[in-house]
Amino acid sequence: MRRPRLLDPGPGGIRAEMYRMGVDPSGIRIMEDKGRHLLVQLDTLDIRAAQILKQDMLSIGGEAALNREAAGLKVKTTPVLLMGTVHQFRTLAEKLLKQAFGLKGLARDLEELFRNLGATPSFVVAGKDLLAGGRVLVMGVVNVTEDSFYENSRYPEVEEAVAKGFQMLEEGADIIDIGGESTRPGSRPVDEELETERVLPVIRKLRVGGAKNLSVDTTRGSVARKALEEGANIINDISGMNFEPEIRKICARTGASAVLMHTRGRPETMQQRTRYGDLMGEICTSLEDSMDQAVGEGISCEKICLDPGIGFGKSPEQNVEVIARLGEIRSLGRPIMAGVSRKSFIGHFSGAAVEDRLPGSLAAVAAAVLRGANIVRVHDVAQTVQALAVTREIREAAPC
Repeated sequence: MRRPRLLDPGPGGIRAEMYRMGVDPSGIRIMEDKGRHLLVQLDTLDIRAAQILKQDMLSIGGEAALNREAAGLKVKTTPVLLMGTVHQFRTLAEKLLKQAFGLKGLARDLEELFRNLGATPSFVVAGKDLLAGGRVLVMGVVNVTEDSFYENSRYPEVEEAVAKGFQMLEEGADIIDIGGESTRPGSRPVDEELETERVLPVIRKLRVGGAKNLSVDTTRGSVARKALEEGANIINDISGMNFEPEIRKICARTGASAVLMHTRGRPETMQQRTRYGDLMGEICTSLEDSMDQAVGEGISCEKICLDPGIGFGKSPEQNVEVIARLGEIRSLGRPIMAGVSRKSFIGHFSGAAVEDRLPGSLAAVAAAVLRGANIVRVHDVAQTVQALAVTREIREAAPC
């Protein structure tokens, strides 16, 4: 008999492996959830609820980690880390429906979490789900600026910006993202009128030329409104629609789709605020709040995409951690966009200047997609499309 062999096939691969072995299909349905282990974090829970939750989890073979002061009831609340299989979590949810102290609500939240993890997210733009069939989308960056961090992405003249947009579409871009204001670390805002003058002619000419999915990278309500009138149909807001909340109503009223990003402060100062107590916890909480506010103003949930903000208020090490843990954002039930292209963290770890960061960018794109990204925002479309053709096949063979 050969030595035992470790399997790491991913959720879909567990099912495939049992089929290969000839396991009865009815048994596969029963056992599949027992082979998928999850870690579920609860930021704060009433100590009474936490004690009940721990006992319930232990009773079904799972585990729950609490603050060390919780055992002596020395704290009123505690974070909780639940550990168990999907099967155990489903059993737990059933048990919690009979409990007090808000645990019934937790049961419903767990059920929603399982639905989010098991479903392919949608991103509806102009009435069409761009992610149908499990596609990974490429958003091409067209900066109508003179000071964006990557010199070769600057197209300050309208005609060259339009030509670049059409070139990216020919190379396989699904969305063109047009920006009239640099948001690189340390950058200062440009005049609102100048930003408008930069982006509107480009949007207009791309739309007239047949471009379908056009995004405007802005935080300003007036720029968003005018861009949507010219034919843009996605608002890509680095502030998560928090700098100018009016932008939510504009987006809702026009039926536009939205990319909501996490950042800390404005570009001038964001890199001075990179200390986090719980990096992914804060990112997820911020994105959830932005999403709830957007939906509350009338933006359809299926039209929202979330971006953790690689390079925005984060150190190089934190950027890498975000990519490695990108799948945690899936619990919010929305598609994830990753903007990693040629950013400074690649130079930090490789020593490469911005113009030499294409290999590092492709590595980061592949890693992001394997960890759960549905959309990647890039400067180098043709090369990214080729890399994704391989990356997606790997992800489908052993899905995250």
